[in-house]
Amino acid sequence: MPLANWRTQVYNVIGSVLFNNPHRSVHFMLTQPDGSLVDRTTRSAPVRRLAETSAEGGRQCLQTIQFVHHALIPPGGRHVHELHVHPDAEELVIITQGCGRFRIGPETHLVRQGDVAYIPPNADHSLENDSNDLLGAIFVNVPVGDGLTRLREMQTAEAAAKTPGL
Repeated sequence: MPLANWRTQVYNVIGSVLFNNPHRSVHFMLTQPDGSLVDRTTRSAPVRRLAETSAEGGRQCLQTIQFVHHALIPPGGRHVHELHVHPDAEELVIITQGCGRFRIGPETHLVRQGDVAYIPPNADHSLENDSNDLLGAIFVNVPVGDGLTRLREMQTAEAAAKTPGL
């Protein structure tokens, strides 16, 4: 069984890729002032983004979930630099320690340890630590709609490549 421990696989001091899918089928988009969406991977970032980082070896094992990430967000920090959207995925975020503010669409929610937030497809979202302690969260991102269709196509192509002559 593949194992991962965020304490030994820290990224940028605050987070790690615990498990992810080798097929990157979910888009990470930024909403522009005119309301249009632009792919976040085309923009530079102040840190390496977990969502664009592959897990190694056995931790690239998920079949239908896009990724499971852990983050420890320092006081005044956010889980990603930008407010962003997944048009083709839904997400669950489990608050493991601390407290903060979670913007989901037009609403802002106070969250604390033990809370679980649901982010539907196409909802702008950002988790911010507005406390003096670390804010811990586990993010589970699952493709839906076009993201799930792309994932199935990628998996089918991969299977076909492994079985020549079919």
